[in-house]
Amino acid sequence: MAHRYYVDELKDGRAYVRGGEASHLARVMRAREGDTLTVSDREGHDYTARILSASPDEVELEILSVSGNPADPKKRLTVYMALPKADKLEMIVQKCCELGAARVIPFESRYCVAQKSKRDDAKRSRLQKIADEACKQCGRSRPMEVGATLTFPGMLKELRKHEAKILFYEKGTHPLTEAGLSGRSDVAIIIGSEGGFSEEEAGKMTDAGAVSVVLGARILRCETAAIAAAAMTMLLMGEME
Repeated sequence: MAHRYYVDELKDGRAYVRGGEASHLARVMRAREGDTLTVSDREGHDYTARILSASPDEVELEILSVSGNPADPKKRLTVYMALPKADKLEMIVQKCCELGAARVIPFESRYCVAQKSKRDDAKRSRLQKIADEACKQCGRSRPMEVGATLTFPGMLKELRKHEAKILFYEKGTHPLTEAGLSGRSDVAIIIGSEGGFSEEEAGKMTDAGAVSVVLGARILRCETAAIAAAAMTMLLMGEME
C-alpha cells in the first residue's frame, strides 16, 4: 500500500490507527489481515507494520521495524503569509508543506483583500487538513502547522523570536543570496498579499530584524511569490539537496 497513515497509539509492539484514517484503510483501501504498510507517529519515525485486524473504527498492526523519516526537514522554516483570497491560501499551504515548511501563519496587513472572519477557526481546520494530506503525499512524518490568523502587531511580536527573518518585498534592497542564511536553522519568511505591503509596514518589519530582499525584476502573484520564496529559502538552508 502506497498511502501513509498516522498512528493514534503505540503500545507493546503494536500500532493502532483509528477514526477517519482507519475508515479509509478498511473501506477505501480494503485493508486485510496480513497486509503491510508504512505508518508514522508524527514525531519523525516511520514504522513498517503488518495488519492484524481491520475495521472502519480501528486497524491494529504489528510493528515489524522502525526508522527515521528522511523526508522530515532538519531545519525550521516559518512562512508568514499576509491573508490572500481563500483558494490561494489553500494552494500556498499545500505547496509550502511539500517544500518542507514547519509552519504557515496567516496575518492581517493593510492592503489585504481578504480579512479575518468569524469563520476563521473553520478555515484553519480545513487548511490544517490540507496540510496533513500534503504531508502524507510527500512522505513527511511530522505534520506542518497552520497557525491562527494574527494581527499585524501580533505577527511582529512572533517574528522577533526567529533566528533569521526575510521580508520578500518589491522594493527590497538585497538578493536572497546575501541574506545570510548559511548555517541558520530557524528562518522566517514574510510574503505580502495581492495588495502588497505599505512602506510603513515594511519599515516596521525591518525594524523587527527582517532583511528586505527582492525576488528578481518581475512582479509575482502572491501565491507564486510564496512558493518560490519557500523553495529558494529551503535550498539556501541546505534542505533541497
